[in-house]
Amino acid sequence: MGEEEILAVIRRRPEAIVEALERRPELLAGLIARLAPWDRFATKEDMDKRFEMLMDFMNRRFEAMDKRFEDMMTFTERRFEAIDKRFEDMRAFSEGRFEAMDKRFEDVNRRFEDLTRYVDKRVGMVERLLVGFNVPILAAVLAALLKGLLW
Repeated sequence: MGEEEILAVIRRRPEAIVEALERRPELLAGLIARLAPWDRFATKEDMDKRFEMLMDFMNRRFEAMDKRFEDMMTFTERRFEAIDKRFEDMRAFSEGRFEAMDKRFEDVNRRFEDLTRYVDKRVGMVERLLVGFNVPILAAVLAALLKGLLW
């Protein structure tokens, strides 16, 4: 069989190639061995070198990322410390303001209590006076009303 006859059979029945390779798989291995560019394939030593280079590269990248994360962490920690300090300053200021307000309210409450006692004393004195003066007036009004009703 010539080349042209073989090509004609392959064109008519391409599955013949698959059948032939299934019957004799060593043909495929031999074909690959003849056609493969062995000079371009890497050896085990080449693969080990490339793997080490890749691992070194990855380690450097991870170290750089770790450093960046550490820098970010220190930056955020400093920011939070500054925020905490601001809140402490605000808290101290507000506590001082509340203490001043409490003192003012205590002063106002004391003055109000003093004023209440003063008013109570004056009202009590006025009540005593009115009651003291009104008893005879009340008796006279009652007497006049009783006389008017009786008449």
